[in-house]
Amino acid sequence: MTNRELVFVLLSGIGLLAMSIGAFGLLDAFHQRNRAVRRVDWLIALYALGVALNIAGHTVLGRWYVAAPLALMLVPAELAMRRRGSFRRRDERLNDFR
Repeated sequence: MTNRELVFVLLSGIGLLAMSIGAFGLLDAFHQRNRAVRRVDWLIALYALGVALNIAGHTVLGRWYVAAPLALMLVPAELAMRRRGSFRRRDERLNDFR
């Protein structure tokens, strides 16, 4: 096993674990559960980190043609954050109280 393959195994293994744990945050956001809990935002970020680690692992191994479609797995994380309202700007949040 070469060093590149070892790096791939480590990055991909950690990434898959992070994705599977973070997917619970995506489900909470899409089903609009736990709206006030900050834990859901962290879970969504963990999912995105897991996807990024998988992309990095495939890129290190030289499989960019596998890594490119994996980047599309970041779209559900962005939609979940929009659904939770985490992308609103600070001044828009202040307008809610007026």
